[in-house]
Amino acid sequence: GLTASHVINVSNNPKLERNILLELYSSSYALNWINKTGWAGDIGTECDWYGVTCTGDNVTGLSLASNNLVGTIPSGLGNLTTLTTLQLGSNSLSGSIPTELGNLTTLESLSFYDNSLTGTIPVELGNLTNLTYFSLTSNQLSGSIPSELGNLTSVTYFALAINQLTGTIPAELGNLTSVAYLTLGANQLSGSIPTALGDLSSLLYLFLYSNALTGSIPSELGNLTSLIMLRLYGNKLSGVIPTQLSNLTALTD
Repeated sequence: GLTASHVINVSNNPKLERNILLELYSSSYALNWINKTGWAGDIGTECDWYGVTCTGDNVTGLSLASNNLVGTIPSGLGNLTTLTTLQLGSNSLSGSIPTELGNLTTLESLSFYDNSLTGTIPVELGNLTNLTYFSLTSNQLSGSIPSELGNLTSVTYFALAINQLTGTIPAELGNLTSVAYLTLGANQLSGSIPTALGDLSSLLYLFLYSNALTGSIPSELGNLTSLIMLRLYGNKLSGVIPTQLSNLTALTD
């Protein structure tokens, strides 16, 4: 019978990887790209295309930030299963985030900040447990923050600011014990600040400003003794400031 080495998958099928890259090329109006050096060149040149990084024959990085990509993110990117970096920030991409990106389980950096993406954040992104950098800031994403994102326990940078997210802050975000930078600012989040955020012992920056959060500030935030910046302004918080916040001796203005 067939041995494992004969099973066709993306990682040993450069033709499929090429087709996926060309799908991105065509769906993002490549004529407008600022830099498209090498793109759509001869078969076998894919690893030399601008923004493409390979390890061996596998595409491990796709970094096309600030390159005037317009159009949508093709769902086929979810088949580039050897990707560790997917950086499409500061472009003009629209449409929704494909649920298929949840298949990129080796991904360490996912950055879509400063685009025009709409729709909800796919719960499938909670599968990306190797992520250390996660930014969807400055889009037009709506709906609630999936509690599944609490599974991203390796993440150190977690940014969903400047969107149209609603609902409550999931208590599961208290599981992000590696996170140093957490921003959910400038959304339409409601409900109270979860006490579980007090478990984020690595946290340096916590930005929850400009939402519709209510209730009192949890005294548990006093456990965040490494915190450098805490931004809670522009909410509907009430009650007294917990005395425990005096433990936050690293805070700057």
